[in-house]
Amino acid sequence: MTNPASPDLGRMYRHARERVAALVNGDIDVDRLVPATPEWRVRDVVAHLSGIADDVANGNMAGAPGDEWTAAQVARGRGRAVAELIADWTKYSPTLEGILSGPAGDVAANAVVDAYAHEADVRHALGLPLDTDREFLAWAAGRLRDLFAASVLEAGLPPVALALTDAEWFRARLGRRSESQVRAYDWPVDPTPYLDTFFIFGRADQPLAEVQ
Repeated sequence: MTNPASPDLGRMYRHARERVAALVNGDIDVDRLVPATPEWRVRDVVAHLSGIADDVANGNMAGAPGDEWTAAQVARGRGRAVAELIADWTKYSPTLEGILSGPAGDVAANAVVDAYAHEADVRHALGLPLDTDREFLAWAAGRLRDLFAASVLEAGLPPVALALTDAEWFRARLGRRSESQVRAYDWPVDPTPYLDTFFIFGRADQPLAEVQ
């Protein structure tokens, strides 16, 4: 495994929450569409992130982390001020942060990845550079590289090496790149058999141009 020892995931998640709160704490268009999640606006992204912490704190985990569970979080946030959603996220987050900082924190590590992914989504929607936390990127990229290598072996494909930046591993594997963008990487082999394994959440419908 190439991934370094896991950091304090609770602290890392809290940092993501604070970064998102700072992004939306001002005179911004919270109804702006988010290209990385084209069915959502900025307020919907915040509602989802706040809703996760709310659900974890209140034991509402039936169906997690499925589409209906996520859709319910977004629906609850509609019509509410973003400041209220951030206040709820701050209120309920300590439960999830405690889980993440505990001995079984790695089981819930996807919550950390999700928070930083959506922070980057909002930054892109607002026309800002990616600027993802470097400690998080190093940890997440190592994790995503290792999981890709394991999935390739599980699929019965020959191992393949890709020289990508940490930011590109993070954004691409989580579906923030189109198939044409991923095909354009410097693959040492035909990428076609690897694409279904590479994308965790499917391909972006359109190329997503991000300033890094």
